[in-house]
Amino acid sequence: MDVYTTSFTYPRRSRHIHSPASSLDFQPSDLKSTSLVDPFPQAQHPQLGNPQISDVSVSADVEAIQKLAMMAMSLHGCHVSYYMVDQGRAWNFHITGAYQQVMISRGLILKECPIQHRAAIKVTRSEILDSPFSKPSLKPEVRRRLDDIASQTLAHIAVVNSPLALSNRTPPDGISSSAGWSGLETERVCELVVTGTEDAVDLARVRLLVMLDELSGLHAEFVEIDHKLHAIVANRKRNMLQTIQEETATNIYFPSPLQDLLGPDLNNTSSTGARNSNIIWITGEFFGVQRARDMLMQVSINKSKSVISRDTAILPRKLDWMVTDRAEDLRTIMSDNATYIQFPALGSSTSLITVYGDHRVNIQRTIRSIMQLACQYYVGSFWLLPIQFNALLPPANLSSPAITALLKQISTATGAEVVFKSMCFEMHGLEHEVRAAVNMIMELDIIKAFHHEIRFQIELSNEHRDFISGKKNGKINKIMQTTNVKIKFETFNDHNFLIDVAGPDTSVLQGLTLLQEELPAEISFHVPEGYHKRIIGVGGRSIQRIMKKYGVYVKFSNAEEFAALGGYNDNDDNVVARTPAKNAINLDNLKQSVMELVNPKDKDFVNETVSIPRRYHRTLLGEKSIFIHDIETKTNSRVRFPDKETASDVVTIYGPESQVQIAATMLLDHVPFEADMAVPPSADLPRVCTSPEFNAVVEHVKRELQVSISPNFKQPGAMNGSSGTETPSEYSFKFRCQRSNSDFLITAREMLEQFLLNHNVHVYPSPTAHAHKKNDSFAEAFPHFDSKVLSAARTRGHESMDMGRSDIMADRRLRLASSSPDVKAMFNSPAYIYNIEAPEDVENNYLPGPPVPGLDYWTPLAPIGTGMPHRSRHSQDAIKRGSDSLLEAKLKEQITKQPRSLNNRAQSLDLTYSLSRITESGSHYAVPESPTTSTGGTGGNSSPNSVTAPSFPSVYGPPLSTRSSGIFGASQQTSGQEHDDAIDEVSRVISNLGL
Repeated sequence: MDVYTTSFTYPRRSRHIHSPASSLDFQPSDLKSTSLVDPFPQAQHPQLGNPQISDVSVSADVEAIQKLAMMAMSLHGCHVSYYMVDQGRAWNFHITGAYQQVMISRGLILKECPIQHRAAIKVTRSEILDSPFSKPSLKPEVRRRLDDIASQTLAHIAVVNSPLALSNRTPPDGISSSAGWSGLETERVCELVVTGTEDAVDLARVRLLVMLDELSGLHAEFVEIDHKLHAIVANRKRNMLQTIQEETATNIYFPSPLQDLLGPDLNNTSSTGARNSNIIWITGEFFGVQRARDMLMQVSINKSKSVISRDTAILPRKLDWMVTDRAEDLRTIMSDNATYIQFPALGSSTSLITVYGDHRVNIQRTIRSIMQLACQYYVGSFWLLPIQFNALLPPANLSSPAITALLKQISTATGAEVVFKSMCFEMHGLEHEVRAAVNMIMELDIIKAFHHEIRFQIELSNEHRDFISGKKNGKINKIMQTTNVKIKFETFNDHNFLIDVAGPDTSVLQGLTLLQEELPAEISFHVPEGYHKRIIGVGGRSIQRIMKKYGVYVKFSNAEEFAALGGYNDNDDNVVARTPAKNAINLDNLKQSVMELVNPKDKDFVNETVSIPRRYHRTLLGEKSIFIHDIETKTNSRVRFPDKETASDVVTIYGPESQVQIAATMLLDHVPFEADMAVPPSADLPRVCTSPEFNAVVEHVKRELQVSISPNFKQPGAMNGSSGTETPSEYSFKFRCQRSNSDFLITAREMLEQFLLNHNVHVYPSPTAHAHKKNDSFAEAFPHFDSKVLSAARTRGHESMDMGRSDIMADRRLRLASSSPDVKAMFNSPAYIYNIEAPEDVENNYLPGPPVPGLDYWTPLAPIGTGMPHRSRHSQDAIKRGSDSLLEAKLKEQITKQPRSLNNRAQSLDLTYSLSRITESGSHYAVPESPTTSTGGTGGNSSPNSVTAPSFPSVYGPPLSTRSSGIFGASQQTSGQEHDDAIDEVSRVISNLGL
């Protein structure tokens, strides 16, 4: 009997470490044990963050792995050994025995290995905790529900402080934590962290989301539909599901399509169907839930009549790799194509998969995608041949202990699965893993006693067969002659074929490299069909010229071909460009050349992501759906909400690159935003907040900034001694506005702080509290410009702003003025507001970062031309605009005198008023209240003090004895120094105004 030995590392990718330090570690009290071992320790852990936690987790894993190995050996009669690798995040298994028994044991280990997966759900602390501000504890009802969910799904659930929580963040504005929290904060967030097997985590996450919906007052029901129909009912990219959620204002949670493939088999038939893969949960208003339930049932009945299926063959090890390592890709393929893929049991050595769908095109596209995924997995073999044959001597052989040590070493070092059978090493894995394993084997001393032959097996799509072989097999023949390897094509199935590369020594690696350079690299994108003929040109001349220039083949699919194909890499892609891998760098160049002929509103379709808190998704999809469709129409884009069961906040906008930013801004206009400002307890606060002055301030802020402020005093629930009155224990003010308007929150906070300080109500120390004697009037004059120059508007990356916003929102681009909801306030602003020209590099201006020193006050600028050679053209443009020789000379002279950055100049909006002030007579300046009279150190004639700061010129120059009607000519009848001073002043103003 031939001995079959395999060594592999599982999981191949790094596993998540146990959840971070937590304040509340919820332990399920009623976990049912699996057929192997209870994967989660029952003992109460010490405080998370203690290093003992990882030891407890590891010891539990070691015990479970030991039981699993013993079970495999007793059931299937083979030897199993294991040890920990990858710093305790993975295990290396070594199985020896008869081929059939080894493969069954391998499948058992892959399926039931207790690998810990992790998922986190962000939750507002007030939803699940009794007192989110003082000493939080789980609400009794929430604790009971978490206990039930943990026992039914066998997942471990912990309530932990979010990385975004207040206690884990540095207070904003550089205030020390001992000084108290001084800024605005969104609702405090904690996380429900779920750990366990992949199935347990998926089940528990859905149940937790349903529980949170119920706690917020929504009705929840479940409907049972055959799991094969789930993706078909949802339609491509879940379009039908999104439509149902729109019409009924509900949340619909689907189970994982890969349920029951991983993890132990559990026959848990609880009344709620906790582990039933057919259960779909629906939450929302009662009648909306009933409508959604009926619609889902109706669609499923209709679709079930038209379901078709198709079988296809894939190598068993590739199937196992897809399920364990590419689960997310499989879910995406099923969602994109409205199909369901039925996989055989893990490790079963069965090669057939079945694809279910309601349309032939969707099924074909699914199989193509699966086959494309399979092409990433390589198979290599290393045959050991005797140097000479002698019938009298026994054949050379390798000792079993040496083989065991070798396989473990190679498998651990490279990540590939390594098999030894009949004097042949087999390597299975990704290309770099297999190549590294072959290199390691070639360097072994014991191998040098044998002749050897190396083979690589590559899988490729049938449509690329002619592409890879070339004209009359020219490419393949050249590689074989150059490297002395043999290359053979073998038919595998209806979609893919196999390429065998074989050679005696290192030349086979060189041949593999040359072959890989000829493998097709492709890119697909979307071009509206109306542009196809224009891009292709008469007789294809235009596109032929572009293809020849870059050496790339391009295929445009018309409507019929696109419908028959279902799209390339993305559902909407109708153009594909293909070239050998060695020329892949030209794919992007070709795409840019093609896109130059397309209108900006129709080209470069991209996915833009926007972070919107999950709790608003149902309202946006339901009540606000009419506005979303309007945004989609105006921007030629589509808004796609994340799958509900993922608990994601990220909304995707698919559309032209020039439009998705506008669509994102318009979408954020409909998203509410709330923040709290905590203040110290004060007996005067309730009285102040009921005064007419407070109401006037709130009304003023709402009118000017579109931010509403309301006091929020929480009662402790206990009577205050003998007086019988309740004293609020927590004082805070709640700020509400639209999310796109959140830039004004800092200004609103400062106005409230100023009001409270004026009424002797103490607030936590903050920079604004210390400087409340007089703010720079620039900061008040420019609430509508998001500029790093102005201290009040420095909101990008502000730590005290939105704690719930992801990094995706950190670099929001410049919002168009027309998209601001505060247009009225902009045009009603005082006449002395200047129009600041945006710097050329908009990206840098809006990136979050630490405050730049010197931005709050002006310091002298360096002379023009120092450090800014690329901006000298602005000076020339200003000179060219002059029409008078005397004025032109004066402008040139003034530019050399005045160290002002014309790129950062400011223009007065009220030119006639400014110019008329120049001609007023008087020995002193009668200057009205304006930015030039602020106490921030910017006097009327001061210079800016930062290169990045705009220059705000004083237009109140020395008195002139003549009317301003003659300032553009040389006809003023003045004499001497007065004439020169007047001309100098006017020239300076004109140059700064850029006229």
